[in-house]
Amino acid sequence: MKNTYKKISYSLGLVFLLGLVNFSCQDDDSIPRRGKPALTVMSNSVTVTEGETAVFMIDVEYGVSEKIDIRIDILDSEGNPVVTALPTDGDATTGNGFYDRVEFEDIEVPYPTWFESGYFEYGYQGGSGYIASFPPFSETIELNIETIQDFIPENTKTVNLRLSSTSLMAAAIEEDISITINDFVGSDLVARLNWDGDYLESQADPCDIDNGLDLDLELIFNGDYIQTSYNDCPEELIILGSDADGTYTIDASFWTANGNTSSDNSNVPASLDFLKAGVFVESVDLSALFPLNDGGLNDGNGNAITSFTVEKLGNTYTITDSNDNQVAQGRLSDYKMSLKEKRALKNN
Repeated sequence: MKNTYKKISYSLGLVFLLGLVNFSCQDDDSIPRRGKPALTVMSNSVTVTEGETAVFMIDVEYGVSEKIDIRIDILDSEGNPVVTALPTDGDATTGNGFYDRVEFEDIEVPYPTWFESGYFEYGYQGGSGYIASFPPFSETIELNIETIQDFIPENTKTVNLRLSSTSLMAAAIEEDISITINDFVGSDLVARLNWDGDYLESQADPCDIDNGLDLDLELIFNGDYIQTSYNDCPEELIILGSDADGTYTIDASFWTANGNTSSDNSNVPASLDFLKAGVFVESVDLSALFPLNDGGLNDGNGNAITSFTVEKLGNTYTITDSNDNQVAQGRLSDYKMSLKEKRALKNN
């Protein structure tokens, strides 16, 4: 009788222990798991417009108590990683020295390069790759790749990247992703006047308003000066798509040479760019209008100004010079604002 009781007790105890084990297995989410969880990209292809951020959501098989690192490589047309950091000092084959980031035309990866992240300490990685780090116990990862907005009309572009892991990383991934980038088509017209360069005999910076040159942009509508750009280099004005339709005048002028001259009376290499994002980029060479030794308006040269007319109808802009030639060489025009008025305006 006693033996029977003991057998029953042992059996009940074993069932109880198995129940505890089973309960423990079902409640293991709070226990840190070791190993390398698999990372799975939920969508390998994303389409964006220039200037937008491409977002890739990544599922983590299970959380781990260590941070998760992902290596990101930009691929060339043949599927090979491209260089993302170039040596500025030291031996490029060992990872010693310093490396600068490579800038790309279409995307910006907002994560450290292999050098910036400290991975150069573990050996040279061929100058390619970025390292994105995410917190321990992450269950979902949001990987962001920024795209660059420009004014140039281009066809749709595709950028391919590779996500991978290394022996130093706490998760496993090996997937290619792609970003399809459509042109940004803007509704605004930008006028940008530039005269930067290395051409002054005084070695002054042409963009230094105090010691270099001073060029200006002014926007006129219905006889009123509605915008001025006097203190930048390049100078810039913007007609918004939401602005009133009608006829606008843009004056580009050479205000002062600040005493700078040229032995051969060379011209100020000024250019005026008209830009409508995704539609056109037109540049007009104004250098022949501004001989350096003649100085600017404030130096007594009343010819140091040219005008362009912009006819705005909705988001369509027609730009002509004073001879009604569509965005070509500008020509000299009569000065509208008095020198006294402009001096007062520029000193405010």
